[in-house]
Amino acid sequence: MMREFFRFELREQLRSPLLWLIAGLFGLIAFSVASTDAVTLGSAVGNVNRNAPLVTLQFLVFASVLGLFLICIFIAGALLRDFEAGTADLLFSNPIRKRDYLAGRFGAGLTASLIVYIAFAIGLFIAPYMPWIDPARIGPNTLYPYAWGMGVLVLPNLLLTGALLALLAVTTRSLLAVYVGVIAFFVLFLVSGVLLSDLDNEWLAALSDPFGVRALGLSTRYWSAQDRNTLLPELGGFLIANRALWIGIGLVLAAAAFRLFKTERSGTGRAWFRRRPVQAAASVQRVVTLPKTQPDSGLRVALRQYLQILLFDARGVFTSVPFLIMLLFGMFNFLGSATDISSLYGTPSYPVTSLMLDTLEAAYGWLLYIIVMFYAGELVWRERQLRLSDVTDALPVPDAAPLFAKFSALVLVVFAFLGAGVLASMGVQLSKGFTQLEPLLYLKATLIMAVPAILVAGAALVLQVLSNNKFIGYGLLIGGIALFVVLDYVGYENNLYRYNGSPALPYSDLNGYGHFWIAWAWFKGYWALFLTALLLLATALWVRGTITRRSERLRLARQRMHGPLGAGIALATLAWLGVGSYIFYNTHVLNRYSSRETAIADQIRYEELYKKYEGQPQPLITAQAIEVDLDPYALKLEVRGEYTLRNPHFVPLQEIH
Repeated sequence: MMREFFRFELREQLRSPLLWLIAGLFGLIAFSVASTDAVTLGSAVGNVNRNAPLVTLQFLVFASVLGLFLICIFIAGALLRDFEAGTADLLFSNPIRKRDYLAGRFGAGLTASLIVYIAFAIGLFIAPYMPWIDPARIGPNTLYPYAWGMGVLVLPNLLLTGALLALLAVTTRSLLAVYVGVIAFFVLFLVSGVLLSDLDNEWLAALSDPFGVRALGLSTRYWSAQDRNTLLPELGGFLIANRALWIGIGLVLAAAAFRLFKTERSGTGRAWFRRRPVQAAASVQRVVTLPKTQPDSGLRVALRQYLQILLFDARGVFTSVPFLIMLLFGMFNFLGSATDISSLYGTPSYPVTSLMLDTLEAAYGWLLYIIVMFYAGELVWRERQLRLSDVTDALPVPDAAPLFAKFSALVLVVFAFLGAGVLASMGVQLSKGFTQLEPLLYLKATLIMAVPAILVAGAALVLQVLSNNKFIGYGLLIGGIALFVVLDYVGYENNLYRYNGSPALPYSDLNGYGHFWIAWAWFKGYWALFLTALLLLATALWVRGTITRRSERLRLARQRMHGPLGAGIALATLAWLGVGSYIFYNTHVLNRYSSRETAIADQIRYEELYKKYEGQPQPLITAQAIEVDLDPYALKLEVRGEYTLRNPHFVPLQEIH
């Protein structure tokens, strides 16, 4: 019977698109952190090989920590499915041993969770083969470090966290309670790391870490770059003691879950996490005569409908478990990088706002794109998945209201996510004793980081509507991102045809964003107009009711475009083309457009022209007195001074180059 429960549950898990979506997400994260410095997980790779054995182990152990929030879906979901669906009473009316039930479901949940970590390891393994990585940063890519890390770090952590989730699930019978317990466990882990970081007792610090992060760090703290590139830690000392202790605790938690599991509903904590039934009152028959009313309409009513839909969608996102999980995911990754800020290029540095914002964008911002892409599909398909679309689509609501309300909900998600990051950043500054906070700069940076995320959110929403299939929409979006990466690699890098592309917007403590924000704003405005046209087009193709066939959608879209909607699409398209023409005139006619290939050609030309002077004798500067005046706002530099030159050669210098 245990085998039957295992096979049934594993088949259900493998059929779930959510498993493969999360596995693909983990694989993409691993591929990104291992192939580029634009995405970080915990801390940067440093001055070792990108696929060094120790780097691989650090990524795997961080993945096992972050996976704590995601494997709840597979383990706790497997143990609670019958109770959530109301089929537990029917199931346990049969002669079923709870040992078989729990072991089968728990084993299937662990197997599904292991698939996620295997996808992460695959992403790490294939990343070094990418052509854009410097070959000097790549060492031998063998499977042994991955197998070692999975066996020593990931599997014990999976057993521990799985047993904890199982214990919470069988004692509370509530998925919400499980998540609350996981969050509390994670917070205790972070707090203990802070409290124990300065302890002289290394054994206490190593043994108190349930995931083995500190034990791994203590075992390799004195390693040189060569050691990190070639060696694996010895399975002894801090590491073996930590693993043995927490494997034992995991087995104890699993045994407690088996012991405390009850097949009946009574005796659990489920009632604490559900609404209590309302006592029925005595019925009273009353006859009420309602006055005749005239249905209201117009812009004011449409605006109220839009706000109600926006409030409903935003509440659904902000109170959802995946949003809270990914928010904590991002916080953990950001705090792991921000707490290490103590020097810049070897020079001691204060945690100034500009440095904190750079860290926030590198370690936290990329997750925002994943969130908006995920919730674009969830919001579009929410009513249809709940089978409420026939009701909601029949309501007298304008066609544009649902789509733009969902887009606005994604905008609120962007600002809420960034706002939480800003508060965490300020908290890190204050914890380090730095009190010169800059709220205005944080506000500017939040707006700047929000714009590209909003453009991605809008594009994801449009693809969901146009494809009329959630997973095809996700696939189109991921394929588009991959296509842009490939186009950038082969030289197609012009921001005029790269969606969401814009010049860099660097920040300097001398003059802020300087004049760079002007070009950045033009390009972002250009793509915002393009997105506006697409959103209006998606409004015309918005599915309502049972009209889902392509021919019917196109026929209905043509009808909808006869009027203000069609005029809006035409106006947005013309504005987009006008702004694009102005940008092209400035970047290609008035000025010389310089691509990466052009820069390389200029460098080659420079070397060809001046290489012949490399060995020419030159005078030696023996003294200098220089005065430099910088005017960042006027983009002006004035230099005055004197050089004292001496001829160190035994022949006169006829020319000075």
